[in-house]
Amino acid sequence: MVLNVGGYRYGVSDQAFYIPVVLQELTPNMYPHDAPLIAAQDRFFFFDDWFAGILRYSNTSIQSGFLIGYALTLLLLYGAIVAVGRSMYTSWWTVSALAIGLTIRHQITDTAVNTLESYFHPRLLAFSVGVWAVAAFLRGRTWLALVIIGIALLVHPTTGLWFVVFVGSAALVSDRNARPGLITLTAMAVISAAYVLAGPLRGQLVVMDPTWSSVISTKDYLIASEWLPITWFGHCSVVGLIGYVYWYRRSLSINSTKEDGLIIGCAVLLGLFLLSVPFASARVALVVQMQFNRIFWLLDLFGSIYLAWLLVESPLWSRSKLAWLRKAPRPAIATLLLALALSRGGYVMFVERTGHPVLETNLAPSDWHKVMEWAATQPVGTHFLAEPDHAARYGTSIRASGGQDVFLEIIKDTGIAIYSADIAHRLSQRVTDLGDFKSLTATAALRLADRYDLDFLITEHPIALPEAKQTGRFHIYDLNRDIQFVSSDTRTSATLQDN
Repeated sequence: MVLNVGGYRYGVSDQAFYIPVVLQELTPNMYPHDAPLIAAQDRFFFFDDWFAGILRYSNTSIQSGFLIGYALTLLLLYGAIVAVGRSMYTSWWTVSALAIGLTIRHQITDTAVNTLESYFHPRLLAFSVGVWAVAAFLRGRTWLALVIIGIALLVHPTTGLWFVVFVGSAALVSDRNARPGLITLTAMAVISAAYVLAGPLRGQLVVMDPTWSSVISTKDYLIASEWLPITWFGHCSVVGLIGYVYWYRRSLSINSTKEDGLIIGCAVLLGLFLLSVPFASARVALVVQMQFNRIFWLLDLFGSIYLAWLLVESPLWSRSKLAWLRKAPRPAIATLLLALALSRGGYVMFVERTGHPVLETNLAPSDWHKVMEWAATQPVGTHFLAEPDHAARYGTSIRASGGQDVFLEIIKDTGIAIYSADIAHRLSQRVTDLGDFKSLTATAALRLADRYDLDFLITEHPIALPEAKQTGRFHIYDLNRDIQFVSSDTRTSATLQDN
């Protein structure tokens, strides 16, 4: 499974957010300039509160903590897959085929979600916990399933919420003994949701203004009405597969009551998504923020569960013209899937990422890594200006790998802007003020430094500014040293001129 994601890596992708929020929790006021930005998304999450506490009391480094979290995520996920498989199938071969098949990482189209990640992500941990809730429900332990989902909510609220809907709907339909308590619990949940919508989330029940909409327009997966037809076809195919296999299993009289409930859960999830589409198209902030399209992650999982049964355990192969499939379809399919998983994993790990280690538990060695090591030695609150897409270009963000504030990190800042109009306007203003980074002059850099209290500039191209350090192709310029500003109204001039 690790080979299929190209090996484990630290500090990449969405960890540009999750590392800083944990660091901020461990060291309050660590990001004095970026605190409002970080808080815009962090206010909806509990992950950093309990995860930082575990690191603090166990005296574990964040690098080790994330590696342990990644290993725990995979163990939980594949343990839950086996538990679900044992409830749905009659053969260990089918369970094996499902587990092997799910090691093959793939993207849930236009959701910004992958079934596996090469790094620790709370979203995947919450999903793994949620699959355990499905396993508990299939074994008739409804209340235990709901307790488990409560844990998923603490890890990643929206992922946990979709499991609440999925398993909760299934339980209401199929568990008569638990139904009275579930109805009461549902009523309490509705009242709580109404209170939250009228109070803490009231400010999110607005239509995004043009600037806000424009800033997040690069996140084209958010608005389902703007999806390409191929995306709709892909998701409809998964829904169609679920519907067909369920009908087929019913015709064989092998479906269970709990399975019937989960089908209702799938239908409720799909209904919620379809209901959200016009509101997301109208740019209702809360609907966009909740990202209802990620419902298809759960549907993809259930479709995979059904597909494994159809390929390995269903009576379809008994009519095959191939004798070896008629005699031993289960080990044959499982073996083919294993060969496919190993082949793909080998290609990803040793061709696409040739030269990379299977485990990168710290920042990958590079000139950028050396720059970040230097940045981490600077006082807390040191404010950097760098290439806006530096995280994508060089592998890690300054906030995550250097532990410092940064003027702009366009990919992650845009993602955070989904949750706040103020942050969207802040981002828009900074993009405008910066202009083309590659054409940045000394005068423009000093003006930005004066306005935004910047300390250092990191570039690959030389600029007529005092150089604090050079590492490989990177120049680090001091935006404060021996520079005097003379302010007049809103304009600032510097004694240091361009070349």
